[in-house]
Amino acid sequence: MRRLFAVSLVSAMFATAAAGAPSPKESWGKAGITLEQYRQDALECGLKGYYTDISKTEDAKLFVKASQQLDAMTTGASAPMTVESNATGPDTTNAADQVAAYADQQQHIVESVRPDERYKSIKKTLISSTEQCLAGRGYSKFELTDDQRKILRKLKAGSDQRRAYLYSLASNPTILQSQKMVGQPEMARSRRP
Repeated sequence: MRRLFAVSLVSAMFATAAAGAPSPKESWGKAGITLEQYRQDALECGLKGYYTDISKTEDAKLFVKASQQLDAMTTGASAPMTVESNATGPDTTNAADQVAAYADQQQHIVESVRPDERYKSIKKTLISSTEQCLAGRGYSKFELTDDQRKILRKLKAGSDQRRAYLYSLASNPTILQSQKMVGQPEMARSRRP
């Protein structure tokens, strides 16, 4: 049951993220960087964010607690018992009531976690780790103009053309200076060797 719950939560997270992904409003750049180093830094910092340990966060702890509660429901006294009978056979009314009550309990546990809020918080944690890595390597965040975003929308995600276009913006000192965003994340405590 725990695996099913975890898979359901992760599936919901990715479905929500995929369905509501607008074109980016910002990107990261570093004046004069080579395309090879730009791509390497993006990969390494992206992986740093991806592999950030979230197990000690309050969000993860609440997901674990909910999962344990759901597990306990399937094995404990809360599990529906549909073996009661009356003079004419199985008591289907009682079984339906028990299943409905069981489903209500499950829904209450899931809703009490507020999974949408928890996923957003976890996502911020992962993004923050990536951003700190980039800032630690000397990158700065810049805002994309409407025209730049329009061009990006026309380029297929993951394509060489899109990467080349983003690199042309991200390595251009004039763009980085004129479109620089305020409130850059603080540099990571440990720098890359």
